[in-house]
Amino acid sequence: MRLHQIGDASLWSDEAFSAWWIHKPLRYMSTDGLLIETTPPLYYVLLKMWAAFMGDGDAALRLFSAMASMATIPVVFLIGVELGGPVVGLVAALLFAVAPMQIYFAQEARVYALLPLAFGLALLGLLRFVGSAAHRGAQADRAALGLYAGAMLVLLYAHATSVFTAAALAGCGALMLLRTPRERAALPPYLVAHGVVGLLALPLAYAILIQAGRHDLDWIKPPDLIGVLSLANHLVVDPVTPLTLFRLSSMLSLAALLLMAVLLLLLRPDRRVAWLLLGVPAMFLVATIGLSYVSPFLIPRIIVWMGVPLALLAAIALVSSAPRWIRAVFAVAYAACLLVGLNGVYGRTMAEKEDWRGLMAGLVPRLGTEDIVAIGPNTSLLAPLRYAEGAFADNGRQLFRWHPQPHPADLYTPDHILAPVVIGTEALVQEARRGRVVWVLLRATDWAAQKDAALRASTPPAEVDRSHPALVLLRW
Repeated sequence: MRLHQIGDASLWSDEAFSAWWIHKPLRYMSTDGLLIETTPPLYYVLLKMWAAFMGDGDAALRLFSAMASMATIPVVFLIGVELGGPVVGLVAALLFAVAPMQIYFAQEARVYALLPLAFGLALLGLLRFVGSAAHRGAQADRAALGLYAGAMLVLLYAHATSVFTAAALAGCGALMLLRTPRERAALPPYLVAHGVVGLLALPLAYAILIQAGRHDLDWIKPPDLIGVLSLANHLVVDPVTPLTLFRLSSMLSLAALLLMAVLLLLLRPDRRVAWLLLGVPAMFLVATIGLSYVSPFLIPRIIVWMGVPLALLAAIALVSSAPRWIRAVFAVAYAACLLVGLNGVYGRTMAEKEDWRGLMAGLVPRLGTEDIVAIGPNTSLLAPLRYAEGAFADNGRQLFRWHPQPHPADLYTPDHILAPVVIGTEALVQEARRGRVVWVLLRATDWAAQKDAALRASTPPAEVDRSHPALVLLRW
């Protein structure tokens, strides 16, 4: 399911960044690059090593994410065995395997498929350590603690927002160890492990502080009711359907979550389920939603790791001793979410992802030697360059950055091309009047923001091509 159509869609802007960034030197990624790129370097280092053997084609880069996502499935099974036995483990593994959000990010050359794997390993290690502390006290399972600490470090260096995930895990684990004197005896090694993780994560903390308030993150808005519903829709249904069928996906996700909540209330789950599967996501959401009102950063994809507790909670609810009719209704609601979500992943993705491959395949043969090519103000250079077949690098063609109004400088410009020159709308019009063909490449969201500036020019564009998903091509 994770390999089906994995290379069909072209890389979108963020994926194109991954494909470019992995060609940076390792030293740069962990020094100067650590202060520029918002995603920590671990994923890029792993992807760089992967690409050295598998190549850097679209499907090859995405295959790394698919493998990470597939590796999470047996981890979910093992956690389910710890919490409820083999049947819970098998059902949870099945639900995670077919979860649309997990499949979606397993087919992206981005870090997000690595987060559930790291979280799952940390959760498994914590469960085994806390379980052994109840019997062995200070001699609690050190291998499990090592697994937990190592996975926590991977989690932190995979994504900056994992600071909140790690803090929630650490806090809930500590609270669980406070229950009895024997368990409290395991607190010293637990605290030492966190001290080591904290020291090793200090470079990441410095980078997060340096990058606070960056202008290229100002598109993220403070959370509201729609934003919170979008989180649920992404997690339970899929990331694509809510873009066009928000109401339907909201009804489905809320129905499934409410029914699962009713079942869990009837079951009164044990403290491990309550603290780790409910408490950790709740603490994460409270912290991230609250802080996003100060400096917005909460976007749905950062909760992809919650697919692990969701699959486990759903499995516990489905195989519980609760009334059969409630479980049946929940199963139908959850199945509806999965079916709509899978349709979104396999059917809607191609219509929603940026089709840079198709746009550049049509544009490159039409480019004349004197044509001007400009990129929209908030459109990445990297995706069109990936599919330009050397049209901008081999002949030294000057690229332009269309700025209808003042705009911050580019943070990411490849070394193999000339740095784009800022150009305004009327300057583009004047070049067209001199007989040069002017092309402007934009993401659809960029076009929505700059549409008036183009159409109100003294000479509007002669062509507005919207035939490629999520992209717009202008011609003067």
